[in-house]
Amino acid sequence: MSARFEAAAKTLSGLDTLEWLRMSGGIHPHFGYHQVPFLGWRFTHRKEEHARIVEAAIQAADTTWCWGLDASRRNWLLAPLRILPPQGGFDERVDMAMRDQEFCVEALDDLDSLIRALRDLTTLPNEPS
Repeated sequence: MSARFEAAAKTLSGLDTLEWLRMSGGIHPHFGYHQVPFLGWRFTHRKEEHARIVEAAIQAADTTWCWGLDASRRNWLLAPLRILPPQGGFDERVDMAMRDQEFCVEALDDLDSLIRALRDLTTLPNEPS
């Protein structure tokens, strides 16, 4: 488990109990290319407040690319808008974006910034960061 994955899991768990978490990004372990970063998860008890907090983190984070949250399905998805289609086609967009390795590297930095921004919004004032 990567430090990035652990940070995302700990941060999202600060909002509610996680049932499922998937993260993409970083260098592919077998082929060596950069993967398209995104974060998917499912809370035990999803609440509108959770979506507002994640959206506030998107606004607060210093990112190169525009990011969005799709909370319309059972599993929520935080991803660059470039790969976040309004309906279907996600895998095809990821495949196309993977060809742009500069995008993948920049978007991975964005994901780190988003996780930090979310952590900052969910950390209680008397709790160490």
